[in-house]
Amino acid sequence: MTAKQVTIRDKQVEINYFQQGQGERTLLFLHGWCIDGTYWENQLEYFSKNYDVYAIDLPGFGKSKAVRTNWTIEEYANDVIAFIDTMNLKNLVIIGHSMAGEILLQIALTNNQEIVGIVGVDNFKIIDVVFTPEQMKQMTDFFPMLEKDFKNSAPLYADMMLFHPTTSKEVKDRVKTDFANSDSVIGYKTIMTQMQYASTDAQRLEQLDYKLYLINSDGFPTNETGLKNHCKNSFQVETISATGHYPMIEKPTEFNLILEKVLTGIK
Repeated sequence: MTAKQVTIRDKQVEINYFQQGQGERTLLFLHGWCIDGTYWENQLEYFSKNYDVYAIDLPGFGKSKAVRTNWTIEEYANDVIAFIDTMNLKNLVIIGHSMAGEILLQIALTNNQEIVGIVGVDNFKIIDVVFTPEQMKQMTDFFPMLEKDFKNSAPLYADMMLFHPTTSKEVKDRVKTDFANSDSVIGYKTIMTQMQYASTDAQRLEQLDYKLYLINSDGFPTNETGLKNHCKNSFQVETISATGHYPMIEKPTEFNLILEKVLTGIK
């Protein structure tokens, strides 16, 4: 994958990105927490036959940088919108994994006329899910550990929450290494601001003018009732079985076929 760079937002943000292929429709892939655009390598290769395909490193991850201390979902959405405008991307479908689901939602609420569709990957699974006191305690106990010792706590979180029994050692090692090597301040701030933003996902989905397409693993179930209650403009969940949180690298062939099916449904 050959990377390129572009500077946006009054030269405050430098985006590292990958581009392949050409076509009338553009795909923009956004990665999740503490990983980078290389997780979409297989998708760039596969979809570049028919599409103009981009994958970016979000600022603070991979090789993208930003001069700021504010690492919120809203700021990330502004980064992506500025990238879309600067690169003059047209007829665009955005695919967002994990934390990028929230970024995707924030972007979609701007109703940018160039965006024709949105696809979430392993996100919006817990709309209207109420956690038990034990689960709440587990989470609240974990965050101080993460803040104090990010390098060891972040990979531990991956082991506890993000893998399936079938997830290969190779995938586990890649994710845990990327987590451990992330900037600890940015890593901690982004997970906290994402959790905060996610607490109002349901209300935001009620304002969404797009159909929400999701490709979710069955490692943790998707609460479709919650989606039904809140998605103003309908939703569609495609399930990819026996993968953890990273279906695009755990089962790339199957993932690509599902995404291809979803893309043909976006007019």
